[in-house]
Amino acid sequence: MKNYADNSNQTIPTININKKNFIIITVLIVTSCIIGGCIITYITHITKPPGYHEIYILDRQNQAISYPQTIIINQNNTFNAPLTITNNMQKDQEYQLQIKIVHNTITFPVDALPYNTCEFTLSHSQNWNSQIPITINEKGNYSIVFELYTKQDGDYVFTHNYCVLHVNAIANIT
Repeated sequence: MKNYADNSNQTIPTININKKNFIIITVLIVTSCIIGGCIITYITHITKPPGYHEIYILDRQNQAISYPQTIIINQNNTFNAPLTITNNMQKDQEYQLQIKIVHNTITFPVDALPYNTCEFTLSHSQNWNSQIPITINEKGNYSIVFELYTKQDGDYVFTHNYCVLHVNAIANIT
């Protein structure tokens, strides 16, 4: 039977590290800590969403379901588009909404004169809700474009936030 209390014949292994290996190991540990800190800092910064703007169109029941698709000239060619804009920019923001009615929407902002323009200021997390009246008097397929601009250095700049409502205007069938 072996006596574990008697360790007189056992030698404890030692690790001999010369000065060069000690410096390399120390540099690797410090570098790993710095890189790890940078990664943690980067991850915490990308998880915080930057400021953003919201714009959306709702239907008559304040839902995103039943938009007008066909309108009849001289019958229901005037309708309201319930629009909501929310400021999530962490500061007060001056806005301009440009409403444009065009036949084709290929690029944004749309190169057309606005049908209507609204200007307003919102505090952080504040909403702007409005019923935008739209009237179309000629037959055709239309895109009603709602483009959002913010004031920067005295000029309005396109935010790349927009909504498009497609409608077909037809003649009164009687």
